[in-house]
Amino acid sequence: MADEKTWKGGRLGPFNIGRRYRNVGVDLGRIYAAENVHSGAPALVVVPGARADWEPKESWRVCVSSHAEPPYVTLVVEHAPASGRLPELADMLDLVTSAVERLEKNDEARAHLTGGPVGAWKRWMGRVRRLPRSRRALPVAGLAAVLALGAVLWPRFSEDLESPKEKESASDGATEQAAAQTMAPVLADTTPGATAIAYPLPAKPFSDQAKAPCYPKKGEVEINGGCWLELAKRPPCYDDHAEYQGKCYVPVSARSHQGEPRSLQP
Repeated sequence: MADEKTWKGGRLGPFNIGRRYRNVGVDLGRIYAAENVHSGAPALVVVPGARADWEPKESWRVCVSSHAEPPYVTLVVEHAPASGRLPELADMLDLVTSAVERLEKNDEARAHLTGGPVGAWKRWMGRVRRLPRSRRALPVAGLAAVLALGAVLWPRFSEDLESPKEKESASDGATEQAAAQTMAPVLADTTPGATAIAYPLPAKPFSDQAKAPCYPKKGEVEINGGCWLELAKRPPCYDDHAEYQGKCYVPVSARSHQGEPRSLQP
């Protein structure tokens, strides 16, 4: 295979390659745990081997996502070759699907893929641990150790140098920051790909939506037994809005009604 001639281990494209998953068969090639070097997001990397009956001949980059309520699946093409062929895309997705199926009972793979992005500090320390174990790498490793020690000791040293007034100011700033980090009572999800299109307002409330009676003093309106917030935006509504009778709405979170007195009067 072409990749076996050009890749000798370690980093592959924008991914740091981790442990290899064993006992998953050799017909697909080699399956590795990996992480994106920029975001720390967990990933799987499949390197087709000599026994694999397919290897990529085109460069595609896609994002697949699923949503539980309302249920749908999306395939977003972020990059495609100008002369790209859909059978090539289908074969790529088949290979990834087969790799996931081989790992569906692997607890380590599940923990890796559901663990979320790795923090910047952990990624940096991982790179330090991956430094070649050679004399040439010793000065670099020594410098990394000094920097890591300094990162741990410097906050304590700088704290001792602060004057009482500076410490008091820092304490006030921390209090203001804590207040600024108070969680909002209701949030609208604007994550790209959170919903595919503006959806029609459903005939009954979502499972995690606040249900009637609603609170008009908070701007809530009752429609089909659920509580909604009417937006100033008019159709066409944004991707994560519900459209109803010429207006745009977002559902109110059920958690925002917990502990509220059940009063109907505005």
